[in-house]
Amino acid sequence: MLVTLWVAIGQGLAQDLVLSPIKVTLCDLAEHPERYAGRMVVVRASEIGPEFGIEDFTNKACSSYTPVVVVFPDQVEPTPGFGLVRDEAFNKFFEEVRKGKHVEATYEGRFDVAYVWRDHKLIYVGSGKGYGKNYKYGARIVLHRLSDVVSHSVTNK
Repeated sequence: MLVTLWVAIGQGLAQDLVLSPIKVTLCDLAEHPERYAGRMVVVRASEIGPEFGIEDFTNKACSSYTPVVVVFPDQVEPTPGFGLVRDEAFNKFFEEVRKGKHVEATYEGRFDVAYVWRDHKLIYVGSGKGYGKNYKYGARIVLHRLSDVVSHSVTNK
């Protein structure tokens, strides 16, 4: 009975480690991609470009870089085992993007990686050539949820 209880507790903890997202920066993901590959992560970033790329413009001291694209779970084969939460934050995010605003958000999802740039060299760290059109993204976040959406008007100079 006691052994069964410990096994159940151990399985529960292991499940929490797999499902509990890890709070990281895009720099963390690029510098230690093997640590986060296939794991659920939470990252703060800004939306850029028409392909739903993201960037962290606040961190200039990162020694590695990988362009990251965000994709929905139904765009991934095999399906990731979680769905996309289409709530108020999700709707606000896309409404603000459609208005042409600069949008920052917290992205929660699974991190997949193919390559990073380190010391001006392309280093393949995962399987595949990359993600997006012409494989221009070295990593992707398979989106589960958006939160903490903030938008700013874009000023033309």
